[in-house]
Amino acid sequence: MIIDFKGRWKYKQFNASKPEKYHIKSFGLVDSMTGYVVNLLTYYGKETSYNPECDPNSGIAIRIFDTLLNGLGSGYHIFADQWYTTRALVNHLTEKRMYYTGTLHPTEKGFHLS
Repeated sequence: MIIDFKGRWKYKQFNASKPEKYHIKSFGLVDSMTGYVVNLLTYYGKETSYNPECDPNSGIAIRIFDTLLNGLGSGYHIFADQWYTTRALVNHLTEKRMYYTGTLHPTEKGFHLS
């Protein structure tokens, strides 16, 4: 999720390929039925505050999901795009008794596309 932003801010991101070239990067957990934002994590670069219970050596997708899903319990079904989809994340969510549906990049390691 990106938020268009033209002002001055230390953590503002730039991406020439996006319509909003300067933006605030954030990650959101959104209820698919209502469209309401349940939780939001703003990206502050290396200073981003993730869930302290999450292993700091785990991948970025796991740290993002652990932070957004903190306190929700189990049984939820998560939908995400290929930027997040890794074997490690799917295994991690399965251990937490959550379901995951996501797009795969054809070269992603750990998945068989047959």
